[in-house]
Amino acid sequence: MKSADVAVVGGGVVGCAVAFYAARERLSVVLLERDAIGTHASGVAAGMLTPLAEAHGADDVLPLGLESLALFPELVAELRERSGIDANFVRSGVLRVAASSAQVESLRARARRLAAHGAEWIDGGAARAREPELAGSIAGALWSPLEAHIEGDLLTAAFAGAAQGLGARIECGAPVLALLRDASGARVRGVRTPAGDWPARWVVLATGPWAGLEGAGLAVPAPVTPVRGQIAALRPAKLLLDSVVRGADAYLVPRRDGRVLVGATEERVGFDRRVTAEGLRSLLAAAPALVPALADACFEAAAAGLRPVTPDGLPLLGPAPGLEGLVLALGHSRNGILLSAITGQLVADLVSGKALPAAARAFRPDRF
Repeated sequence: MKSADVAVVGGGVVGCAVAFYAARERLSVVLLERDAIGTHASGVAAGMLTPLAEAHGADDVLPLGLESLALFPELVAELRERSGIDANFVRSGVLRVAASSAQVESLRARARRLAAHGAEWIDGGAARAREPELAGSIAGALWSPLEAHIEGDLLTAAFAGAAQGLGARIECGAPVLALLRDASGARVRGVRTPAGDWPARWVVLATGPWAGLEGAGLAVPAPVTPVRGQIAALRPAKLLLDSVVRGADAYLVPRRDGRVLVGATEERVGFDRRVTAEGLRSLLAAAPALVPALADACFEAAAAGLRPVTPDGLPLLGPAPGLEGLVLALGHSRNGILLSAITGQLVADLVSGKALPAAARAFRPDRF
């Protein structure tokens, strides 16, 4: 009979990270993915590892974001050794640029608040000295040398490959139809698929925006909705950027092969994953406003993914309300790549009998 200590539902970056960390704890793991590994948002993400750029207030992802970022250098090396896949971690730093007086004041204040993490305000001349192709209209920037970027599709594949190398079983084309429960109905004991049942001591839902799994029957339904993000890839005639550049309307992420990723829209259009003319228009207008030379870059590709977003923008991480044996790892919004490492580690700890740390309490699923 098929069985596992942990059944992970969902093969995006978070589900694959959970499978890797759980397998590394010597737990038997099966990962069940309806489509293919990294098919959805994880496969098209720009891969920014930018907890400071995402920090907007007291109730944000900063503490765990910083902890997760610190894991990546050694993690990527381990994943490369175990899977043969290099996810291309680059400690590029991030320039969060300002073009208006209001943006200048906002970023100056943020730089003061984040100074302990190496962030600083630099004027427009210093920003262009660091990135000479920046537009002359940029008045200054919050410079954050700590932050980085990675290739999300490669990271997802590396997590999956490393998990398999540690004995995890990965089944694609395996939709989960329902949760299996014990006689009392109060504890989950596995999942049902079209190919049969998978008994498991723990089930982890890492299903992105598809949180309303049929048959889950949570006492408190997971409040996760999809937000479409469209992204474009441009290829300039020469290398233009070393750092990630973030403006008010777009971000630019340089790739080692010379491409520049431009993202990303935020659209509440349900489960519509189409790339649209309006979405591309907005991205292709915003890119040269930051780096004028991108107006002459070749257009290579565009894609769209669905980010899983909760009402307060924070993930759902921890035991599911009303059902023992079920863990939620959902709702990471635009921080799925960044938080994948710490989420995988924390879920593996949780199913191994350890409590979640205080920094994760704001992510408790029963807060809604």
